[in-house]
Amino acid sequence: MPNLWRAVLDSCERGLCVLDGEGRLLAMNRAAESLLGWREDELQGRKVVDQAANRPLAPCPASGDPAPGWLDGDKLSWRRRDGSTIELGCTRETFRESDTSLSLLQLRLEPARRVDGAVCHIEANFRAILDTITDGVIVIDELGIIQLFNPGAERVFGYRRDEAIGRNVKFLMPEPDRSRHDQYLANYRRTGIRKIIGIGREVVGQRKDGTLFPLYLSIGELRQGGQRLFVGITRDLTRRKQDEEKLLILSRALDQSPVAIVIIDLDGRIEQVNQGFSRLTGYAADEVIGQNLRLLQTSDSAAAIYRELWDALRTGKEWHGEIQDRKKNGELYWAMETVTPILDGAGRVTRYLALQQDITQWKRDREALQESEQRFRHVAQIVGEWLWEQDPDGRYTYSSAAVQEILGYAPEEIVGRSYLDLLTEQDRSMWREQLPPLNHLGEPFRKFVNHYRHRDGHEVFTESSGAPLFGPDGRVVKWRGVDMDITARKRFEDALRLRDRAIEAANVGIVIADALQPHYPNIYVNPALARITGYGREELIGRSLKILQGPETSEEAKNKIRKALREGTYCEVVLQNYRKDGTPFWNELLLSPVRDESGTVTHYIGIQTDVTARRRAEEERRDLEIAKHIQLSLLPKAPLRLRGIEIAGCCVPATHVGGDYFDFFRSGDNLDVVIADVSGHSVGAALIMAEMRSTLKAEIRRERDEQPHNAAELLNALNDVMFSDLSGADLFITMFYLRYELGTRRLRYANAGHNRALLLRRNAAECQQLDADGLILGVSRKVAFEEKGLLLERGDSLLLYTDGAVEAQDEHGNFFGLCRLARAFVAHRALPPEALLDRLMEELRQFRGAGTFDDDISMVALKVT
Repeated sequence: MPNLWRAVLDSCERGLCVLDGEGRLLAMNRAAESLLGWREDELQGRKVVDQAANRPLAPCPASGDPAPGWLDGDKLSWRRRDGSTIELGCTRETFRESDTSLSLLQLRLEPARRVDGAVCHIEANFRAILDTITDGVIVIDELGIIQLFNPGAERVFGYRRDEAIGRNVKFLMPEPDRSRHDQYLANYRRTGIRKIIGIGREVVGQRKDGTLFPLYLSIGELRQGGQRLFVGITRDLTRRKQDEEKLLILSRALDQSPVAIVIIDLDGRIEQVNQGFSRLTGYAADEVIGQNLRLLQTSDSAAAIYRELWDALRTGKEWHGEIQDRKKNGELYWAMETVTPILDGAGRVTRYLALQQDITQWKRDREALQESEQRFRHVAQIVGEWLWEQDPDGRYTYSSAAVQEILGYAPEEIVGRSYLDLLTEQDRSMWREQLPPLNHLGEPFRKFVNHYRHRDGHEVFTESSGAPLFGPDGRVVKWRGVDMDITARKRFEDALRLRDRAIEAANVGIVIADALQPHYPNIYVNPALARITGYGREELIGRSLKILQGPETSEEAKNKIRKALREGTYCEVVLQNYRKDGTPFWNELLLSPVRDESGTVTHYIGIQTDVTARRRAEEERRDLEIAKHIQLSLLPKAPLRLRGIEIAGCCVPATHVGGDYFDFFRSGDNLDVVIADVSGHSVGAALIMAEMRSTLKAEIRRERDEQPHNAAELLNALNDVMFSDLSGADLFITMFYLRYELGTRRLRYANAGHNRALLLRRNAAECQQLDADGLILGVSRKVAFEEKGLLLERGDSLLLYTDGAVEAQDEHGNFFGLCRLARAFVAHRALPPEALLDRLMEELRQFRGAGTFDDDISMVALKVT
């Protein structure tokens, strides 16, 4: 072992160098490094000596590389790194190691000589020697006082020389040796009996920092000038002790290892075995030492494996494999064997280390597992369900062929992939964010629904069950499970759940009756039916829906239901039913039969809708339609064209019935034009509007027989006649009334709180507003209305309108407004009145966008020609 060889070299006090046959350095110890002045790594592989005698020493190169020294018998001339030249005494011994010639060079420092042959002072040489050796040298007198403390001792104990010299040596010892040391010396001086002098032993020293350490101490005695001195040579054994402890631990570990360990020589003979080998094979160490390892061989097949093993070892390779051997009692066992070459310092194989681990039970378990897996895979091929295995991280290690039919992938395409890769994005996120990874689970799972993405893109649902398989250490080594395609079933169940939720959430009443029982008892009613009828669901279950019928229920409707039940046909009927509290409601019933596979009606499903509000609304809508037709029939049917004037009007109600009114008619030589707006959009507003029209017509006829009224007097008469009706109905009317004299083109007008009329002169760029003082009709019985007048010219136009035109809003809540209406009037002034009104209504609709207007819109256009 290189480490052991190194330890042996370094433990020698004399300088040692190992050279090859040509004088190149292979290794040297620390003492040699100290003598030669170079480190081993600086000289290793270089020629350090030359055997030719009487040749000069080569100078030290400038590069600092060492030059070879010259051997002259037992003397070596050497140049150190610092350039100084020394002569060393040496002893050279030659030996062979595996056909290789090596030399061991032992070096010693020779006393230096002067050129003139005079010997240098011995003390100086002695001190130089002490300063170069690695061991600690301590010289004390008879009283234990330190006289000499070399650098080696400084390194060993941590004290400087000046700190040690002059002190009693016992301060380098721990208790109890410290207290006893002076007594030891005194006894020796008195008796002369040596106990430790002249011998070496292991003791304990104490460093400057207080730490204790193992120490090898040898003590010698000398006299100098009549004085007795004691020389102690010390060596720190800390590293050696640590190495020994490591070797001891290693030796115990190898011997106590459960693995069988065998050391064999190059011919296969056993040199050493541990207890694990004896436990495994039944052979004691003394039974196999010296035997060939073939004694464990079992058969010709094993012989082939052994040949393969030795072929690998002879090429310097390690061999690893399974091998079957035989125990002492003849029992066969399987072992996982590793054989490794052991190399010496030169890299040559000297021995082999064989390790055997018993895998007999593992082999049996594996064979049983393989047989089980073969059965498992055979079953997987037979059944149509997808059987799989995954590693602890969820990657597939096996898949049955059924995955092709379920997900569209061949089994080999998913092996190595994670199950997450096959899931939909939604399920993948759920597994990653809400559920723990497979390697954190340790419990089986059953009927877990997975949501996969098929290779062609469609979604697949499977019901997955699986269980973990554990290794000897209790950790999950794999998962095994099965997935069953439940896509069709899942869709059917989802549809059923959706149907159930829809039935429960429906606003219509739903009932299922048993057709095989007398009187068709209810077996299911939804919450809406209970809400419609006022009965609790438990009150309706088991009873017939005849409980909803009452005195006003139509016999015709009941007969229609009886006929459908008797014939097993569909039935649709509207009948009057009664709630639990006795209040009637109109019920629209849809009755459908449910048949089994044989065609027999087993159940009836009834859909019941409370249509009371709808019937009421339909009746009201019919009434409103009638009122609308009546109202529209009261308006002028077509534009009016007279000599020198054209007039047209339009009315667009916001609902079925509006409160706007306009009219124009000839009265003698005059043309009367009126536009009005009754508050509200109900039938009441339409009736007031009709009454106001009748009253207006009556006043016009009356003034033909009596003295004619002007426009203001006419408004005053209308207010007087209709005040009571308007106050009682909580309604009011705004009105703009004008009278145009056909012969003179004179216009007179009055206003009862209505929008101001727009006048557009022939050559004007803008409109002007016409207005006169006056309150709306129906607010006060006595009102003073103002009448104003002006002359119209050919080409002049007038526009009368209600609030709905200027207060129409777009989707952002902006009003159409008077300015926009006036600009449109100006823009289309050239059009005849009817076409003008069509264009204005088109712009209003474009401004409004989708939907109806919020208020009635009425307009009248007049043009002088």
